[in-house]
Amino acid sequence: MALVCSSCFDDPDIRSWIREQGGGRGCDFCGGYDSPTCDLECLCDYITSCLRKYWGFAVDQLPYETREGGYQGVTWDTYDLLLEEIGIGLPRDKEDRLLYALIAELPSETWCDFDWLRLDEDRALKLGWDRFCSIVKHERRFFFNRMEEDDDSYSPQDVLNSIASLSLDMGLIRNLPVGLTAWRARTDLKPRSKYHASDFGPPPPAKSLQSNRMNPPGVPMLYLASTAVGAIHEVKARSGRVGRWSTLRPLNVLDLRKLPAVPGIFSDATRFKRLGARFLRKFAQSIMQPVARDDRAHIDYLPSQVVTEFLRDYKFGDMKLDGIAYGSVVHPRSWNVVLFANNADMGLVEREWYELKVPRWMEFRGGKSVHLEVDSA
Repeated sequence: MALVCSSCFDDPDIRSWIREQGGGRGCDFCGGYDSPTCDLECLCDYITSCLRKYWGFAVDQLPYETREGGYQGVTWDTYDLLLEEIGIGLPRDKEDRLLYALIAELPSETWCDFDWLRLDEDRALKLGWDRFCSIVKHERRFFFNRMEEDDDSYSPQDVLNSIASLSLDMGLIRNLPVGLTAWRARTDLKPRSKYHASDFGPPPPAKSLQSNRMNPPGVPMLYLASTAVGAIHEVKARSGRVGRWSTLRPLNVLDLRKLPAVPGIFSDATRFKRLGARFLRKFAQSIMQPVARDDRAHIDYLPSQVVTEFLRDYKFGDMKLDGIAYGSVVHPRSWNVVLFANNADMGLVEREWYELKVPRWMEFRGGKSVHLEVDSA
């Protein structure tokens, strides 16, 4: 029985798995006594189970044509899969003893894609997202729920459902706590001694004429920043008036500020969780990209607007979203939240009788003028 220690690998998940086995000190490969060990055969069984989540055996899947050079598809032998495709690191294996011991113990098979007839889920979702963006920009805005997907992508409706279900599965539906402070900036208010809540509430529909990241013209939403300076940066100004709001109840948001890390190949994460996390990161990066304020702004904001409209009414278990939180692309020390709040939610107008049992979302805490210093960015 050959023992290998955790320090022989640089992959954190393999290192963690070896430590969990609780083997004694004394590695047969590096000769070190500074790290826990495990049986090499058991480790290779674990590595094989991880590889099988993302690759298949060519003999089980690919057609074979002798005259055409063998398997008809992309293939790897175990050496190339570990070293070239995955890039496994063996920092103490100076003479390749451990590498060749691994190769000898792992299946002597020709590997291929997990399902050679279909794209991996993250790539299929990304292809579906790209198609979704093209459709809402250039073909139709609404009523695409009957459009069918092909074998290698998702329909627009399936993309929206996948974004919602993945967000819930990845723990991205979170609460903004009571007492949280957030700021709204205005550049069109004259300086005065006292500001009113109505100066910094959601814009009235008749004046909500600008296409923004999450809302189209005519559908007002409330954009707030976590800092006063960040709020001024968001309106691309050097000075302005800011109003401070404080939450009166927990707010349910899709939180895109800090996405979970993509699990490694050798982690115990399911295939769905790893590939789903990869897609969500690409999706979040896509909708957070800065958009220039030019004639294309309306078109380029359409995908994130349609996603927001869909998520606004989506039921995440027994609750619905109050908004979406996301990182700032113009001020790294600040973050933003867009709330699906109207003036009644903010206490600026009287609620209808059927809304009286719903508590106000936020309370106004006053306003002030802000002038940015040169180095405030």
